[in-house]
Amino acid sequence: MNRFEAAMRKMVRGKPVAPQSADVARLEAEIARLRAEIDELRVDSRRIAELYDLVFERLGEQRRDGR
Repeated sequence: MNRFEAAMRKMVRGKPVAPQSADVARLEAEIARLRAEIDELRVDSRRIAELYDLVFERLGEQRRDGR
C-alpha cells in the first residue's frame, strides 16, 4: 500500500467520504514532492548509466591497447 492509499484510508475512517480541502491540499503537496523526488532519481539514474558505459568503454580501449 502506498502513502496516498494509507492517507485516504485514514481520512475515510470516521469522517465523511469526501475529503476536506485541507486534506486534499496536503495530499496534493505530498504527491508533488514525491514526483519531484522521482524526477531527480531519474536524472541520477541516467547519469549513473552514462558513467557506467563510459567506464566500460575505457576499459575496453585499455584492453585493446594492451595496457
